[in-house]
Amino acid sequence: MSDKNRRKQLRYGVLQERESSLIPFSFKEKIFLFLKSILIICIIDYFFYRELWALLPLCLIGTGYYRMEKELLLFRKRGEAREQFKELLLLVSTGQKAGYSAENAFLSSYYDMKNLYGSGSAVCRMLKILQTGRENNIEFSVLWRQIGNQTQIEEIQEFASVYEISGKSSGNIAAVMEKTAGIIIRKLETEKEIEVLLCARKLEQKIMNAMPFLIIFYISLTSPGYFDGLYHCLGGMIIMTVCLALYIAAYILSQKMIPTAI
Repeated sequence: MSDKNRRKQLRYGVLQERESSLIPFSFKEKIFLFLKSILIICIIDYFFYRELWALLPLCLIGTGYYRMEKELLLFRKRGEAREQFKELLLLVSTGQKAGYSAENAFLSSYYDMKNLYGSGSAVCRMLKILQTGRENNIEFSVLWRQIGNQTQIEEIQEFASVYEISGKSSGNIAAVMEKTAGIIIRKLETEKEIEVLLCARKLEQKIMNAMPFLIIFYISLTSPGYFDGLYHCLGGMIIMTVCLALYIAAYILSQKMIPTAI
């Protein structure tokens, strides 16, 4: 293997090994989402069908719910990673003002980030990649570009582009990072203000999502046998399937309208 090909493998292999580990899902989180999906399937079966065989086709709904919840959790984790990245830039900017080079400032900030967020945090995983890349003589601009592509965090992708341009033109990296951190801070503050304004809407969303089940439960409790005609017969199953389809459509629409709902 030629030196050129070997360096190319080193350049991209460091990150390919960690392609799915920058913003990871823990085993506990996966189990929690799985059990939550199973619970949703059982609840839907009880209120709409009350048939054991219906659990099998309802697994499709459970799978979709699992993926939707996983995407929502990933959205939150990206927000946390962006917050951590902001703190990293502020710390590195301070280190550069103290005389560190950009690369050394990044690497020396690992223990501070570890104390703040833990060794398993997204920012510590990024710094480990930078350290491994440094040992293999990979440019930080390449590593940051790859990190940005993997995390799909806009601020990191933009920072990687600016970092590469500043490095080639011998620009003021400390000023670049300080300005980038300032932009992220303003964006986060704006998003938090929006989050506060949406709190009431989120509560209404949760209530409306649970309302059909609460109504059916209340009527079944106060008037036993009221819904018996909708179960264990073809006509009733068709009616309940249509109702379930309408409910799922409304639920998905509500999630699209407020994607950051907790």
